[in-house]
Amino acid sequence: MRKNIRRDLSRLHEKLDETLDGAELSVDAQIELSGNREAVVDGCVGVLQYEDTAIRLSTGRRIVRFTGSDLMIRTMQQNQVLITGTILSVEFVS
Repeated sequence: MRKNIRRDLSRLHEKLDETLDGAELSVDAQIELSGNREAVVDGCVGVLQYEDTAIRLSTGRRIVRFTGSDLMIRTMQQNQVLITGTILSVEFVS
């Protein structure tokens, strides 16, 4: 299972690098929650942690951490990330 997660994370990093190539760093993020099952993050510049229980995203100045269960990054387009699963908390770190 760890090998699959590492392989998926590697592919995710490659895709993020391609998507964000040349993008400006975001000053702040906008997060839209749909209940506790979906979050759209505008202003993402990097994925710092990707596990099924925690996802940490960089928005330039801040780090946003989602914790929960069955978390997954469904889509990444330009500076936007869609997270699905059961979201239990959202934390902002300076």
